[in-house]
Amino acid sequence: MSDIHDRDRQLFTTSDLLDWTPPKHYRIISSGILNVKNRMLLFGDEGSWKSILAVHTAYCIARGSKWLGFNTYPSNVLRLQIELPMYMDRERLEKYCISSKQIYLARDSRNSITADQLDRLDFKATEWAYPENAINRTEQFIHIDESSGWESLRRNIINCIEVLPQLPLVVILDPLYKMFNRDLSKELDVKPMLDKIDLLMEDASKLIPGISFIIIHHTRKAQTDEKGRPINMLSQDATGSRALLRWVDTILRIDPDPTDTTMTRVRATFTKHRNAEEPLPTLILRWNRDTLHPQILSRIMPKYEDEEELELRGELDIAQLE
Repeated sequence: MSDIHDRDRQLFTTSDLLDWTPPKHYRIISSGILNVKNRMLLFGDEGSWKSILAVHTAYCIARGSKWLGFNTYPSNVLRLQIELPMYMDRERLEKYCISSKQIYLARDSRNSITADQLDRLDFKATEWAYPENAINRTEQFIHIDESSGWESLRRNIINCIEVLPQLPLVVILDPLYKMFNRDLSKELDVKPMLDKIDLLMEDASKLIPGISFIIIHHTRKAQTDEKGRPINMLSQDATGSRALLRWVDTILRIDPDPTDTTMTRVRATFTKHRNAEEPLPTLILRWNRDTLHPQILSRIMPKYEDEEELELRGELDIAQLE
């Protein structure tokens, strides 16, 4: 290491930084959607299935299974849900987990299987469907922007860090508006809570690979054009201060399909992807009411404007780069 780094551990030359070894576990959802010490906002209107997506996200991350077609890397999950009473949340989780086991078993393509193999398969399916590192808490009243509510959440996080395996921890807050007592539209009210989360993430990284946050949020009242048609403002349609939008690394917007009378089809659009390693698709999802699992109907990849009209100019001369 350099003399400057030996003198001040906060300072790195380029060589120091390249010699530094990053944490072994730093990815949670592939393609840069969610890494360790990242923040993600998942927002949508009523009927967009965002709370069910929060459950699906929690269990996919906990067991390291596919999430909307992306790879996940096993991490501990703490989900704080304050919209439904506990009995309703339990009903949802029971239906979801039973269906998860059925899906796991349905993927086994063997035509014949011995009794011992069947027992082992059933054990693996149960373990996959009911991950012990997916922790749930249901409350009817908690304000994490106030000292008592924040301290309660902080204790939950510390307990998860101390008891669960040494993996990254993902904290899912569902929904933000019910656990925030001040004015979400004012940056002066929102910023202190965001700073506390950042400090907690930094402190926790000394004990485990790190913490990431996923916040479930709502849309504001839609703006309309002169003909009364709603205008899609992308991330800016999320309720509250833009400080929250600037703070998060990834934003996933969920829109119900207004033409779908079954109210199960939604469009999922990544409206912000600060750390994306590649263009991210827009997803059309169909939620199954019987299983509470999504089916991916289509993945629409973005295309550069006038892509067909790009002029080929030969091989790149790297000497021309800045």
